[in-house]
Amino acid sequence: MTVIEGMISGFAQSISWAVFPYLFVGSIFGLIIGVIPGLSGHFAMAMAVTFLYQMEPAAGIAFILGAHATVAQGGGLTAILFSTPGTGQNAATLLDGPPMRDKGEAGIAVGAAMAACFLGATFGAVVLGLLIPVLREVVLFFGPPEVFVLAFLALTFVAVLGKEDMTRSLIAALLGLLLAMIGVDNVTNTHRFTLGSDRLADGLQLVPVILGLFAVAEMIDLWVRGGSLARDVPKALSAKDTQFQIFKGIGLAFKHWWLVMRCSAIGTTMGLIPGLGSAPASFVAYGHAKQSSPDRDTFGTGNVKGVIGPEASNDAVEGGALASTIAFGIPGSSSMAILLSGLFILGLDTGPQMLNQNVDIIFVMIFTIIIGNLIGTIVGMFLVNPLSRATSIRASVMVPVLMAVIATGAFAGERAIFDIGVAVVFGILGYVMKVLNYSRAALLIGFVLGFAVEKNLYLALLLDGPFFVMQPIPLVLMLITVAFLAWNIWVIVRDKKKVIPGAK
Repeated sequence: MTVIEGMISGFAQSISWAVFPYLFVGSIFGLIIGVIPGLSGHFAMAMAVTFLYQMEPAAGIAFILGAHATVAQGGGLTAILFSTPGTGQNAATLLDGPPMRDKGEAGIAVGAAMAACFLGATFGAVVLGLLIPVLREVVLFFGPPEVFVLAFLALTFVAVLGKEDMTRSLIAALLGLLLAMIGVDNVTNTHRFTLGSDRLADGLQLVPVILGLFAVAEMIDLWVRGGSLARDVPKALSAKDTQFQIFKGIGLAFKHWWLVMRCSAIGTTMGLIPGLGSAPASFVAYGHAKQSSPDRDTFGTGNVKGVIGPEASNDAVEGGALASTIAFGIPGSSSMAILLSGLFILGLDTGPQMLNQNVDIIFVMIFTIIIGNLIGTIVGMFLVNPLSRATSIRASVMVPVLMAVIATGAFAGERAIFDIGVAVVFGILGYVMKVLNYSRAALLIGFVLGFAVEKNLYLALLLDGPFFVMQPIPLVLMLITVAFLAWNIWVIVRDKKKVIPGAK
């Protein structure tokens, strides 16, 4: 299938009656999840993945990616209105969003943020479409040795570049690889870590693991914190004033289109690097917006450019992150790992098969990101006040309801009570990891990549022997991995010497 044929087919599927309703519902669901502090894109996708069974591939992709696409828009609303970012990627918006609200310009900030999200997501999606011919050629150079080493490079990037401690993140990534080995070994047909349980013979199922690590863990955290989901909520704007300001904010986003383009390029580029994610990208974009502005002194006091820059960047990240996920099956973030598990459920393979035979599915993803963000922008304009009321719901009310939904989702996959238990166990593990600053994203990516790592290591040893790593591409990737780790270890040691007086 050619790129042009895939683009036409993907667009037709995206707006068809068989797909568009799922895209619409997923987008609204993601918007609502983004509005509720404490819940994130991980939670939205973890919940969405439970509905993919029995879905057609295009409809499933539209639903899960639509849910993910609008989370940043919802999170931007709470960051501006309540000084509480719904997700980590909206943290940079706190620097200028709430000051604009305090000056009576909340609607302007909201409109600018939603329009910037839409434009940034569109930029990232277009870049992904343009990269397809390049990825088709590049992926041909990647066999078992290259994929094996690339997987470890991705795990290293995720562990080192995340917000958590590097050592603990590496431990979490290796734990994920270890958990992926539970079940019957595909090579030797021997049972590993099954504890004599027939349920564990097929390994741990993706859906309950995902629900546990992110959804259940977040519910435990909300329950422990107690109170309402958002505190110190300001008085809601009137509907008339809100709509007027929102349209003005949208106009300002288009007025500063060159800033949107630059910050979107930053986000897309950082999305291509596994492990960076949208939160660091948004802060880099904010710094660029401030440094390149003639009125940089007003940043932090309510400058609309301080809202436009990070919001454009954090949605543009998805286009870059999807590229490595689609081409190599290497997710660069926990959200992409959940998406990858969704592709497995839908019976889709990444790599050359998707780039050549399922190009239409790639364009369904691209148009889902664009249309989903457009839906989020339009609906968000008219639902700012009603959606904001969800943040006043007490955790003691919200948690039991969501836990019932989570348990249903865990049970739905294999119709097994055992999977509910798995979700609970991983929920406790996820909460403990969050408290102790271990990376849940690294664990999940290690778990998702476990099968590919083991399979490609076996094939690489079979085809090229123990020195397969000495081939050109694996050698370069391994040197990058070692150099990256060494440089970060050196930075940590250097910083500790600065902190400890007299250290040499």
